Amino acid sequence: MSTLQILVGSTLGGTEYVAEAAQVLLEEAGFDSDLHFDPDLNTLSLSEDEIWLICLSTHGAGDYPENFKSFAEQLQGVNAPLNDVRYGIIGIGDSNYDTFCEAAKNMDYILEEMGAVRIGDRLEIDIVDYPIPEDNISNWISLWIEDLNDL
Repeated sequence: MSTLQILVGSTLGGTEYVAEAAQVLLEEAGFDSDLHFDPDLNTLSLSEDEIWLICLSTHGAGDYPENFKSFAEQLQGVNAPLNDVRYGIIGIGDSNYDTFCEAAKNMDYILEEMGAVRIGDRLEIDIVDYPIPEDNISNWISLWIEDLNDL
């Protein structure tokens, strides 16, 4: 399996900690990974050998963080199906807002509509319950690693 690409959309930096914690757990399980704090579709492969892990917070009224908007626009500009793209997604949000994890939900929907295949369930972390969101990923990552090993 090729290197996992961890794509990060973060406004205040908490999602970066989630991505870094995920990277540590993945590398402990034997997977190589690269972190992308300013994701750019031109630096990624759309082949089945590459797997994306998207760690994404929600900003404002369900918007993508500034560092992720360009990637989302690039992705929506792709004219070919993304049937070879496989991905996992972690959303971070605050359930006090009606747009809880909306950016992750929207990205998940877009990828699915474009033919990409999600690996495992989407993880939604509520900072109300987990003020240190990276503390809530180990169980999900363990299950995701099992799914990766089954590919």
